[in-house]
Amino acid sequence: MKTLRVSIGLVISFLVLLPVTSFAQVKPHDASTAAMVELCKSRNDIDAQNFCFGFGEGVYQAYLASRPAGSKPSICFAAINHTREQILDDFLKWNQQNPQFNLEQAAKTLIRFFKQRYPCK
Repeated sequence: MKTLRVSIGLVISFLVLLPVTSFAQVKPHDASTAAMVELCKSRNDIDAQNFCFGFGEGVYQAYLASRPAGSKPSICFAAINHTREQILDDFLKWNQQNPQFNLEQAAKTLIRFFKQRYPCK
């Protein structure tokens, strides 16, 4: 679990410090769920959308890379046929129903969401 936290921390550090001007509203030190949700709601901002898709993919890849070899996965996207836009819409709706996670790190909240919405069966 410590490896997962370190990997996710590295992903967050890299992604929130990307030098893209449309991310000016998100402070580099603010990796909260609320900050990410605010950015991801900007459906007409292509840079913001690409950031959100990349961030989500990075969190998921860090999860995969840090899982112990041979362990059973707890997140399975393969069983569904959703686009990244559908997954983002689902996350934004889920977040509205779960605002108690807004002050937590965005990566931690995404992992929680992925496990709830896309569990392995």
